[in-house]
Amino acid sequence: MTSHSEALIRMLEAGKAASSLFMEGVVRDVDIGIHPHEIGSPQRIRFDIHVILEDAEATGDSIDKVLDYEYLTASLDRVLEMERPALLETLSTRIIDEVLAPAEVSAASVSATKLDVLDDDGRLGCTLTRVK
Repeated sequence: MTSHSEALIRMLEAGKAASSLFMEGVVRDVDIGIHPHEIGSPQRIRFDIHVILEDAEATGDSIDKVLDYEYLTASLDRVLEMERPALLETLSTRIIDEVLAPAEVSAASVSATKLDVLDDDGRLGCTLTRVK
């Protein structure tokens, strides 16, 4: 699975209803990288996280009736407190493992983007998508 959209399409084609929660554009300073100049020098990383909930509908206008999307920021914070990763792929895998944990979540996509690596306005990063 290469994208959040593909995961959503797969569920809809199977005749399942779905909804999405997301967190986009969250930037954190993260100590990450394999090069000597990166170690101990936090880099700005942008995180975009999307999750798909199968057959999720609010049964009332109350937060205890839905998956609270604030769990996305809590998941990110837990992962950033873990042992230092060398690779964005490792960091993204840890995040996707965390956000897929709730039973209500059927699929997720995580993008991690290094914002300051290239000399121009370009960016480098990775995206992982997984369906349970």
